[in-house]
Amino acid sequence: MKFNTLRFEEPEAGIGLITLNRPDRLNALNLDMVDELHTLFDQLRDREKMRVLIITGEGRGFCSGADIKDSRVRREASTLFSNAATHLVAIQKRYSERILEMRRLPQPIIAAVNGPAAGAGMCIALASDVILATPRATFIASFINIGLSGGELGTSYFLPRAVGRARAAEILLTGRTVEAKEAGRIGLVSRLVEEDELRDAAMETARTMLNKSPMGLRLTKEALNQNLDAPSLEAAIELENRNQSMCCCTPEFMEAVVSFSDRGKK
Repeated sequence: MKFNTLRFEEPEAGIGLITLNRPDRLNALNLDMVDELHTLFDQLRDREKMRVLIITGEGRGFCSGADIKDSRVRREASTLFSNAATHLVAIQKRYSERILEMRRLPQPIIAAVNGPAAGAGMCIALASDVILATPRATFIASFINIGLSGGELGTSYFLPRAVGRARAAEILLTGRTVEAKEAGRIGLVSRLVEEDELRDAAMETARTMLNKSPMGLRLTKEALNQNLDAPSLEAAIELENRNQSMCCCTPEFMEAVVSFSDRGKK
């Protein structure tokens, strides 16, 4: 797959590596990148053999957010910002749909945050399933700093679930920078790794996932998605029950049971 603002590679069978590739703009999201992400996600959704995804940034940053110098937006600014309804459809929903697409993808997504993740970049990290970050990584919910609401592209949903309501409120209301060490301490990221180990750590995590059964991996992401908002424990367990019964009837489960039993005999 060839793109102008992204690179997509398959470094190993079953693992897809997405690199946001506008390093001169700290990989800021312009409309071209937003559109190319949609094309890529649409193609990946039905690729059953593509089982785990990694997303990272080229150069010294992960993603600096929406590109306020986007030439396409500037050319059409008089129309795009003429009224709230037009902006909602042409800009706001266009960006936010990428976050929804990330959560709808059956593949687990590992964010390898190699530098600043600001604005929409922080949102992309939060929408991933696992976040690995280097000591150079920073997270900035910068929306409120430019006159916007602090709730953007899912931040008011993901962040309280990651760090708790009080911490999320303080981060979103102040727009301050969360350094990597703090992000690790409060649970914003899954794990901190050294800068020169980031790609290896992401690949190793992806390989560990790849060793699991395809259905087990996909249904785990589905359960995490749905049970974040489960109306009750009973509803959450019902979904888990369905998933387990489906997995129990797969060849992978039967093989794992036999393998485990054989190990016990040795």
